This record gives sequence, structure tokens and C-alpha cells, in this order.
Amino acid sequence: MVEALWVDQQLKTYLNHGNLKVHSVYDHALNLSNDLGMITLVSQDKPKAPLTCVCDLQSFLNLQLNQGMPVQRYGHTLRMGSLSVDFSMATTTSLDQVRGCYPDLESIRLGHQSLTKWLIKHSHHDGAIRLFSTPHDVFSQHLVTLLKEYIRSHDIQLLPKLIGCGIGQTPSGDDVLVGMLSLAWSCFHLGFIQVLKHCCEPLLNQTTDVSQMMLRQAFEGQFNEVHQDLILSLSRPHKVKEKADVCQRIGHTSGTDFLVGVAVYGYTHK
Repeated sequence: MVEALWVDQQLKTYLNHGNLKVHSVYDHALNLSNDLGMITLVSQDKPKAPLTCVCDLQSFLNLQLNQGMPVQRYGHTLRMGSLSVDFSMATTTSLDQVRGCYPDLESIRLGHQSLTKWLIKHSHHDGAIRLFSTPHDVFSQHLVTLLKEYIRSHDIQLLPKLIGCGIGQTPSGDDVLVGMLSLAWSCFHLGFIQVLKHCCEPLLNQTTDVSQMMLRQAFEGQFNEVHQDLILSLSRPHKVKEKADVCQRIGHTSGTDFLVGVAVYGYTHK
């Protein structure tokens, strides 16, 4: 029996709505799905995230888990393959701490400047961060061209073109959008959020299942704890480098793509 250490409070709705099945299995994550969408079980070393449960184990491999396998629920326990997860003692919290945490963007101007300096210093990496240097491949060129055009025009109709732009479980364009939404929520810029949601929702099927759920949560002001820590650090500029370094460790480019989104929103909504 594996113990659930922490559970997003939204998870109960998903557990009570229809039968779950195994969607995909990775070393440090197990995705389950039903007709509401997807939830994720992660290993103990991974950050808390929306619709996620942090479990007291190191890996989900070698547990006889296969795509499409039904998930059985017995009270507070989920069973699939050789894995049983007990939710009864898990801590439950929400991940909406950034919503309205700042009165305006001017109040975090110095933190935003610190983030820009960090991005310039690390701009030799792949992905959207090439906005701060010279794109070195076709993918980066396309992404950077879109971002530069948005910064120039402030045309929100350009942003849906970021959906699914890139590779991996969460393409770079999607991570950029999450970064933008996190800063928008921090100042309660609901007009921007609602317009972007209206423009993007019909196009979400153009990206991965995992990314769809990430974007839907971001539209509702729900972000993982690493993203939240970065946003909250903007009021303390001396903390930005530390939190950006942690963000950088998410995925191959996901963390830095998120940071670029935060920066771009700050440039275009002064």
C-alpha cells in the first residue's frame, strides 16, 4: 500500500465522477483519466500541482500498469495493477495562492526586472527563452516570431497560435501561456483572462491531453507550487533568481518557457 502525502482539493470531484482508467505511465508520474479529464499521481520528489496527488514512492515503473487499465476504488483507496494508493491520511490544500496577490504590476516592477536579467543570462537554452538571444532552429524561430509580434502589437488574437507550439508533454507555447496567465491572475486582470480563455478553448484539442488540463487549470487560476513560488517572489527581487533556478529544473524547457510567459505579460501590460 502506497500512502498519498498530499492531494489537490479539486481531486475529490474527479474521483467521484465516473470510472477512472490508466492514461499514461512515466517514471515519476501516472496519469489517470475519466470523462471529466485527467488527474496525475506523482512521486514524492515532484512539486504539488493542480489535479495532482503526491505519493510516497520513487517510481511508477515496474508496477504492472498499462494504458487503458481500469482503476478500482474502495473507500479511500485506489487500486490498479499492483499499485494501491491510500488517500485517507493525505493533506489537502488548494493551489490558488497567486490570485489577486498584487494590486498592480507596478508593485512588482523590480522583481520583473530581476526576472528579465535572469532570462537574458540563460538565453542560450532551448525553447521560448530564445526570445532573449538568437533562435537557432525552426521551432524556436516560429515561437520567438509569435512572441515578438505580440509584444509589438499587443494583439491577443495572436496568442492562441501558441497552443501546441513545440514538443513534449507540455509544448513550449502552452507553458508560455501558463506563465502569462499566472501573472494576469496575480493582479486579477480578469478581462485578459476571460478573452484569452474564449479564444483558446476551441483550440485546446491541438495540444496534448496533459497540456489541455494544465491550460484549463491556469484559466481558473490554479498553478503548481513552483510557479506560485516564482510569482510570489516578484515582490522580493532578491528571491527571484533562487525561484527561477527552481523553475528551470521543470522538464526540458517547460520551466523557462513559463518564465518567458511571465516576462512577456509584464512587458505588454504595464
